[in-house]
Amino acid sequence: MGAAHSASEEVRELVGKTGFSSDQIEQLHRRFKQLSGDQPTIRKENFNNVPDLELNPIRSKIVRAFFDKRNLRKGPSGLADEISFEDFLTIMAYFQPIDTAMDEEQVQLCRREKLRFLFHMYDSDSDGRITLDEYRNVKWWRSCSLETRTSRRTRPAPSPTGP
Repeated sequence: MGAAHSASEEVRELVGKTGFSSDQIEQLHRRFKQLSGDQPTIRKENFNNVPDLELNPIRSKIVRAFFDKRNLRKGPSGLADEISFEDFLTIMAYFQPIDTAMDEEQVQLCRREKLRFLFHMYDSDSDGRITLDEYRNVKWWRSCSLETRTSRRTRPAPSPTGP
């Protein structure tokens, strides 16, 4: 019972920190274990096996964001070599929609956190500024993303009877 009690306490703490439900945390834990090969941490190369990221034009920025110490609240700059499940949840929480039950102050705080996360994605040299080159990079990634979305929409649907 001691182990079960501490596990449920840990889940409650993670619910409070991340805003995920206990079911979502369990589902994300299964995904974490799958990505890590049942190891206690994930390294950047573990993301090479994520099909949803394979064609994403900002794949490298997304993966880098998972290891950015600023996003993990572990320092003003630098990248972690590996992340724990709790770190993984911290980053995944940035991708959650804003909870409609939040009061206005909480909503504003949540928006600022999400904007800070995005800022860190594009502040590639961690100097606290978006330089002209970084801005051009954002514009370039955005145009790639628009081209990808447009090409997916304009592709003819496969024929139900075959080619």
